[in-house]
Amino acid sequence: MTARKAGRRPASTPSVGRQEIWEAIRLQAGGFTAASLSTASGANRKTIEDYLRCLHPAGVIERAGEDGWRLADDRGHHAPRLNRAGKPVVQGAGTENMWRSMRMLATFSPRDISAHSSTPEVQVTEPTAKSYCGMLLRCGYLRVIRKASPGVRQATYRLIRNSGPKPPQVQRVKRIYDPNTGEVHMPGER
Repeated sequence: MTARKAGRRPASTPSVGRQEIWEAIRLQAGGFTAASLSTASGANRKTIEDYLRCLHPAGVIERAGEDGWRLADDRGHHAPRLNRAGKPVVQGAGTENMWRSMRMLATFSPRDISAHSSTPEVQVTEPTAKSYCGMLLRCGYLRVIRKASPGVRQATYRLIRNSGPKPPQVQRVKRIYDPNTGEVHMPGER
């Protein structure tokens, strides 16, 4: 048995996180406290305070009184992904970009996914795209449209399980957790 970091939940355990806190912030844009956000979102105070410490240096929120805050820069529906210095977090952005590309393209190869998912800030390599496609295929998210011919062409896929906007996550134990449905999928299941 392996030890787990204290306080860390497995990815398949539902929890209240930054998105719910962000939605509560937007509802209370004119003024809020950690306590009012906790009541509105159901998140615990420590999680809320940690997130506020990320939003403040980015200028997303500003002080309003001694222990209050107000929204200074509404960045839309999706919770800003920021570190404690207020800088954007790019970890996981490659997977988000690959999933978005798969949802937009009718058919694709790993090379297509790599090209459509890379940005100046996030580079998605062909081996990374091939690995992600392979895992999604084994878990029933993709169908092979044209088989690969080694040294000639890559396989071509079509997305057949478009479960929502959040990318399915490959877990260390080689299974897929789908944050859109809360389901866990094992390789070989359809």
